[in-house]
Amino acid sequence: MFVTAVALTEPLHLDDLLRAEAHFLDAVLLPVHERNWRDVLSALNTADENGWALRFLLWAKGKRVKNVPLHRFARHPKLLGWVVEHLDDPALLAMLRATTQTGFTLAWQQPSPFTYGVLSAHPRRDGKWWAWLTVNEPTQFFSAAVNALLEGADSLCFSQLPDEEPAGERERLKALASLSVQFRLWQPLLADRRESWEVLVDGAQCRCWQLATDEWLTLIVPTGKTTTLVVPLPFRAAPGWRAYGLRFPALIRFPMQVKGETTQVKVIGATMAELVWVTGDRERLERMHRRAGELLPKAMQFAVQWVLARKEQIGEVPSEVNDQIWQMLQAAKRRQFSKGYLLAQRLLSDLVPFIPS
Repeated sequence: MFVTAVALTEPLHLDDLLRAEAHFLDAVLLPVHERNWRDVLSALNTADENGWALRFLLWAKGKRVKNVPLHRFARHPKLLGWVVEHLDDPALLAMLRATTQTGFTLAWQQPSPFTYGVLSAHPRRDGKWWAWLTVNEPTQFFSAAVNALLEGADSLCFSQLPDEEPAGERERLKALASLSVQFRLWQPLLADRRESWEVLVDGAQCRCWQLATDEWLTLIVPTGKTTTLVVPLPFRAAPGWRAYGLRFPALIRFPMQVKGETTQVKVIGATMAELVWVTGDRERLERMHRRAGELLPKAMQFAVQWVLARKEQIGEVPSEVNDQIWQMLQAAKRRQFSKGYLLAQRLLSDLVPFIPS
């Protein structure tokens, strides 16, 4: 399982759920207790009745969950699991676990018996870790997320869902949505991760995973200005296997060479982070190509909206930048998804983020 989640605060509003669903978050984290359980259950039912992809993690804090009728939540199709905090009652914990088919339960900040892992801001080396990310600057969402993956995070949970207004909040929201759709592309492979190794590469941080299918996945984060990297991976690729960068607007094939017991992948035109997949499974490769194509319209939409939110904050920009924005909007209007996405990404690099005084 790999999930990109966001925490919601009380009181719960339907608009928050709609915003999370519309911006491609996989799950929301909601506190539940004796005073709000009806609203929370209603939210789960609404998501199910409307066919949303959104799932729910419920936050049980101390004994406030003791008077919640847990049987009403049992085996709900939208219940992903629980986060438990200051809960040391084994019987109550067992009852929480029994509400889900998998018994999925996370402990808040510190390990707890009978839980799957820990939701924490700090990496853990002694078990499963979901990263709790508190990010304010929109340009830092993606780097915070990939750094968590490099440090071993199983999944991600952002501490706050930005709003649509004012423009600063909207930029944060569209940045989070851009991250979410990128991770939606990566999700099937990130969910298959097993053993991992740190790989030493000049000019980059790198972590490599063997997948449950015996394929390989490598996350490469450049640390300098070099855009071409040769990454030595700790395995010998089978004949017919190829290396692909999982990026928008389409997957890209990278040169690969087997040398002894290692496999060298040459990453060309490296971006902020590259997820490289080494595979020989042609059917799965076709599915990933289709997935990228299906997600591209949303990737373009969020990137374009991000540019417009940043432009609104900056105000006046040079005429050549206005020309590029016009070209981007024309590409979006004509449903030229690849062109619109690439133009938006270029503008995000060129437009200096607005910093309030």
